[in-house]
Amino acid sequence: MSKTSRIIAVLLVLVITAGMLAACEGGQQQEDATPPAEAAAGGLPGGKDIYNDPIKIAMIVLSTGGIVNQMYQMALNEQIASFPNITINYMDGEFNPSKQITLIEESIVQGYDAIFLEPMDPVALTDAIERAEQAGIPVLTMNVEPQVISSLHITVAHYKAGWDSAAVLDNMTKGIPNRGAIILDCPPTSKPGAHQGTAFGEYLETTDIKLLENIGIEFWSADNAMTAMRDMLTKYGSGEITMVYCAGADIALGAMNAIRQAGREGDGILVWGFQTFPSDFDAILEGRMAGTMFSDLYLQTTTMFYYALYFISTGLTACTAGFTETPYIAVPMIPVNMQNVGQMMDVSRWYYDPSINP
Repeated sequence: MSKTSRIIAVLLVLVITAGMLAACEGGQQQEDATPPAEAAAGGLPGGKDIYNDPIKIAMIVLSTGGIVNQMYQMALNEQIASFPNITINYMDGEFNPSKQITLIEESIVQGYDAIFLEPMDPVALTDAIERAEQAGIPVLTMNVEPQVISSLHITVAHYKAGWDSAAVLDNMTKGIPNRGAIILDCPPTSKPGAHQGTAFGEYLETTDIKLLENIGIEFWSADNAMTAMRDMLTKYGSGEITMVYCAGADIALGAMNAIRQAGREGDGILVWGFQTFPSDFDAILEGRMAGTMFSDLYLQTTTMFYYALYFISTGLTACTAGFTETPYIAVPMIPVNMQNVGQMMDVSRWYYDPSINP
């Protein structure tokens, strides 16, 4: 087995194991519980036959305009190719919690069978998620953790990723005097459920690296990140900024654009991101980005899809199953830099070629 194949296998085992443990810890599984594979084969009383019954799933994302949404759609469209009876409707949350609440309410009224949700504000969406679950619609959330019990939450291990990112940058800059860091963090509304920036800052407290600024970037926006980074480059001169930690791929793109436009690429500012998309791979290869964290977003999305089929086939939701905690899957993340970027590109579904890797 190749090294990249082993990585995929390990990630898959960790994801599935984490999901099973989360269900057990929440007290949801019973000794006679039907395994997901058997439940999916034909449906149980109260559930649907996932191969024959018409099924509608609402996919409510932060924004349909981001590159991450392209990955979601690619992963899900490839899965429903085997389920012609399943329709997934992609709904634009417009980076607006009120809009997402409206979309959840509309999904309840229209009788959707499941909701995939990427919460913009994990607190504001609490009541809407509860109403969907009480209406018999399982809500499966991703990335930003809601502050209410739902049928499943799947995310990357964001706190550990932030901590590990800081550790890598700390090691890369050992011996540099007067090290300074800037954090371009997630929006303030997302902080209760996204902790990578918090972890990065807490690691810095164990070092001599000075945290110069910690800025929340509204709407996870590349443009907003570019504006914030431009301000930092005006405020701090050459040699004062050693590293910039970005809590999202679009935020990292904005930071890199600001550095290039300001003519500061020669300052040696190390930009580190979160998640890995084609723009990140390209930036690392070109030397504009020191690195980022890789997670298998394709695997994360497809895992969520098949868990949804389990809930639909059994008729269970967090509410009807009496969950006391949300089953929680945290997908591990791997640091990516110039040394292993080619290997990670081989693993990424963006670059998968069936003619080369059948």
